[in-house]
Amino acid sequence: MKEIKVLLFLDRFKTLFEKAGIDYTVFRLILNMKLIMDSRRIPTVYSNTKVDERKEKNYFVRSLWIYALYGLSIVPVLFFIDQFFFQISIIFSILMFILMTSMISDFSSVLLDIRDRSIISPKPVHNRTLSAAKAFHVLFYMFMLTFATTAVPLIVSLFLNGPLFSLMFLIEILLLMMLILVLTAGIYVLILHFFDGEKLKNVINYMQIALTIGILVGYQVVARSFELVEVTFQFSPAWWQLFLPPVWFGALHEAVLAGESSVFLLVLAGLAIIVPILSMAVYIKLMPVFEHQLRKLSQTETGAQKQKAKWKKQIAKWISPNQKERSMYHFAGSIMKNERDFKLKVYPSIGFTLVIPFIFMFTTLQTSSFEEFREGSSFYLIYFTLLLIPNIFSMVKYSSSYKGSWIYQVAPLKKRSIVYSGTLKAALIKLFVPIYLAQSAIFLWLFSSSVLLDLFICLVSAILYSIISINLLSNDQMPFTVSYSLGQHQEGVKVFLLFLIILPMVGLHALSTQIPYGTEVYGILLIAAVMIAWKLAFRK
Repeated sequence: MKEIKVLLFLDRFKTLFEKAGIDYTVFRLILNMKLIMDSRRIPTVYSNTKVDERKEKNYFVRSLWIYALYGLSIVPVLFFIDQFFFQISIIFSILMFILMTSMISDFSSVLLDIRDRSIISPKPVHNRTLSAAKAFHVLFYMFMLTFATTAVPLIVSLFLNGPLFSLMFLIEILLLMMLILVLTAGIYVLILHFFDGEKLKNVINYMQIALTIGILVGYQVVARSFELVEVTFQFSPAWWQLFLPPVWFGALHEAVLAGESSVFLLVLAGLAIIVPILSMAVYIKLMPVFEHQLRKLSQTETGAQKQKAKWKKQIAKWISPNQKERSMYHFAGSIMKNERDFKLKVYPSIGFTLVIPFIFMFTTLQTSSFEEFREGSSFYLIYFTLLLIPNIFSMVKYSSSYKGSWIYQVAPLKKRSIVYSGTLKAALIKLFVPIYLAQSAIFLWLFSSSVLLDLFICLVSAILYSIISINLLSNDQMPFTVSYSLGQHQEGVKVFLLFLIILPMVGLHALSTQIPYGTEVYGILLIAAVMIAWKLAFRK
């Protein structure tokens, strides 16, 4: 069996493990097996890369350079803010966001691994040994992720502020790593205590979107950080700062390097040391409680979920009157909701389409008043939402369970077209429409009800755009019948061409507003075009 090199480092501390009551031989075997199995897991930030399942590659290690790029967002703070307290507070605010969202979106499968309970627990393995293996399994990934993100800022701080600053920075990063691990586990336990496992899975999906949104917004903040150079910061103590971990680490830095000795600041500095160490000890101690809560991940649906499913079935009947098409609608919707690989590749693009219109709006507002902004044509930015559609339909042919494609051969389907139409409806209702409605609500608040017809026209355009996309990208492949390992690089040209189609859609919409009753007529023509396109696209 292949041996992970990091275990050779742990071998030096074998005596300490054994003194702690841990069977080191068993501990090492379990940890080695976990790390080998994890080498096949694809991180969120590496999810759109071609994968060869026949080769053993640790894609997490290969993705670390991307996290190093995230860490570059911290470097400007080191240059343009020279007050230790505020410098470290801002840096650790950025670090906490990057590390915690990455921990939730990428390493939930590690932290929430419940296979031990059914595979290892029946064996003669002490709970302490099993808990230690799981704790070090999680810490390994946390350390690698944290090191990749903070390596560049650490090196820069060494040259800018000297070795003592960098040493303090490194110690604080290790404390932050422990704190994030415990906070993440605490969030999971809290959700599982009051809700079910499905709610926790939804939180993990939302964090994948939040990671993309945070990166996009973070770039904007860094780009505008030059405007903050002349600002003078002054710290005003307040009780709520006791609940802000980034402020703790800023206070610790200030107390050690600047010699600040006010009582409140020393309390904050003490929290930076005591809370991570104490919380880590509690986490290890209460590991069995955490494992007990994880049982909810394998529980069947509750009564409330059954009621929600009944309501969704009623909507499905209205959307898909044809029973066979409705079955495909439910089938496709279930895969889009539950398949991890599909969500890893599509959910980040949801975050992109959510944020990008508002980034352009913010840029516009910097050069004009809000009244001028509302009277302008910025509402056409809603068309950026359509960028999500090609990303969805370029992925619907892929599945990690592609070997089950034989189901299409045995299903009583006279027309293959209902498979595509059901998949299209599921993609629109499950993924696109919720995002579009959320953005439309914000646009209505920004531009008033005068843009209601324009938003409706954009929605009809999205349906027509979806019909074009699924026909161009399907390549006569039935949905969910191709392995992800074949990659999606060949779809790049088609997706780019589909992006270009959005431009004439926006142009025609804008042109219609220049003609009396042109917007209404254009809307009617679009509806007719959708009806004709639907019949032509799905008749074969």
